[in-house]
Amino acid sequence: MTSSRMQAPTHTTGAHRAHRRAPHASAHRPAARYEPHLDGLFTYCLSVLCDHDAATEALGAVLAIADRHEARCPEAEEERQSWLYALARWTCLRTLTERRRGRQAHRRPPPAPTRDTGPQSAPQPP
Repeated sequence: MTSSRMQAPTHTTGAHRAHRRAPHASAHRPAARYEPHLDGLFTYCLSVLCDHDAATEALGAVLAIADRHEARCPEAEEERQSWLYALARWTCLRTLTERRRGRQAHRRPPPAPTRDTGPQSAPQPP
């Protein structure tokens, strides 16, 4: 057992928490038309971000964006699914970019070459 909890978790994907973590999300559950896609969207976010909490936050952001841009949501089921996955892809890529920039900001820049330690040129043949 790797957890300090004695009970097994009842929800394993985290998709059930996404609507609670969404920035500026309303207190109600996600719209019923998004419900069939939640597990697949969460799995997609998890596969891209490789972090459970980050995937949950990304899914929450996707739902918040979908709610804000409800007029843009296609009516046809297949198109709606494609639209939601496009939002998820954009959200995950944005998260990865922010993560990468955060890591780069904390790295020390490489030392500048000086005359003594600069690249040496190869000896020229006679």
